[in-house]
Amino acid sequence: MAIHFLSADHRHLGLDVVARLGAAAPQLGPDLLAAPLGLRGALVLSTCNRLSLLVDTGEEPGAAGDPASSSAPLSEARPAPRSPHCDPRPARPQADRGPLVEAVATLLAERSDLAAGDLRLVGSTGQEAYRELFATACGLRSMVVGERQIAGQLRRAQRVAAEEGTLSTPIIRAVERASVVSRRVAGETALAGRGRSVVAVGLDLAGSHLPALSQCRVLLVGTGSYAGAAVGALRERGAGRISVYSATDRARAFAQERGLQAVPPGGLGEALARADLVLTCRGLGAPVLTTGLMSGLEPARHGARVVLDLALTRDVEPEVADLPGVIHLDLDHVQARVPRAADQEVEGAWRIVEDELVDFERSLAGRRMDSLIAGLRSRAARAVEEEAGRLRPASATVPGGPRGGGDAGPGRSHGGGSGSEAGGEPEPMIPLSQAERALHRLAARLLHQPTVQARRAGEAGQQEAYREALALVIGSDVVQASIDKIEAL
Repeated sequence: MAIHFLSADHRHLGLDVVARLGAAAPQLGPDLLAAPLGLRGALVLSTCNRLSLLVDTGEEPGAAGDPASSSAPLSEARPAPRSPHCDPRPARPQADRGPLVEAVATLLAERSDLAAGDLRLVGSTGQEAYRELFATACGLRSMVVGERQIAGQLRRAQRVAAEEGTLSTPIIRAVERASVVSRRVAGETALAGRGRSVVAVGLDLAGSHLPALSQCRVLLVGTGSYAGAAVGALRERGAGRISVYSATDRARAFAQERGLQAVPPGGLGEALARADLVLTCRGLGAPVLTTGLMSGLEPARHGARVVLDLALTRDVEPEVADLPGVIHLDLDHVQARVPRAADQEVEGAWRIVEDELVDFERSLAGRRMDSLIAGLRSRAARAVEEEAGRLRPASATVPGGPRGGGDAGPGRSHGGGSGSEAGGEPEPMIPLSQAERALHRLAARLLHQPTVQARRAGEAGQQEAYREALALVIGSDVVQASIDKIEAL
């Protein structure tokens, strides 16, 4: 298999382009699998500052002339970068021009109504793809380095992909390990400290134009996951009078769960007039705060009314910024005010990424022996069935059985030997099912050490040496036939 990580994010594109890509994210996974790209799996990660794709082509890295795959030994993994904001190692240039990246970029551009030249999609494959995924999962690729929301967003992306039927086993393994990396970084470093989130930076920026939030009335527009994070960040800063509005009927339940005041469906204008801070995070594609709605409001109690738009697809019309008595802040303002992460925390996070990458690649290398191991087990299972088959007719015709007038009955087998014929003690009679279980246990015991060594050979990069040694013992045709039989299933 080959895993590819393709990303269009804040590091390479304007947030307006990222927003248009995000609007095209629904049902993107199934459409990618339906396109003639040869994909076996796809996961779509869409956030306020990125659209990233984890795709599985079902090929070994390096196959089909793929120049972007990583085949360097694990011991040559590159050291952790020292930049607090981004990895100075760019994605491999040839990955940007690979046929898969070009095809996906074309598809995304068409869905987003973008010119092909306006969309720069950065791609990586194999070991580099896993590195990018792990770094993304722990916030090292986020606009606010170290933010923790990305971990939940990745889990949600996995759930959506599962519901849409676009997950493959390699993607599941990669995402699960990425979650492990994220938890380690959160637990072993202080990278995800207070203030390391888009919401936190936005509120700090808004707070610079307001008195203490404990004195302010706050209106929250939206009830999604970002709204939940916003409530927590507001309360950390002392905000107590928080109202929530939603064009759907979710505001009441959202407010009850969090002890907020729900705004009725027709009460948005009145709620805006009372608010000192308006925080929007719907991102549903059409602005909810229009110039007409905002222009007729009375001045705020503390001077200017601050409107903080954290939606990638803007919730506030840009012209609102020109209204008197309104300070309009959005993600572009947040991006410009992102606080610098501590170098030592970033470096510590990258060390964890590299440690987990080495371990994960080692485990994947061991799994490359799966077809051989499965072939050996299948061969052993067939041998057991053949031997059990020989016992079955014998169990129905044993001396003293049904034809001999005895009471041994069918389904039993002699223990073997000639003790009864020599006049000694009667031979023990073993139920056929018990004999079959004994044969299976014997096969499992005989296969245990060879399969353990096969895994170890894979992890050490000695797959071919193991196959050659096994071929000398049981025959190369048998080894290849076992592999072919399993891989054809």
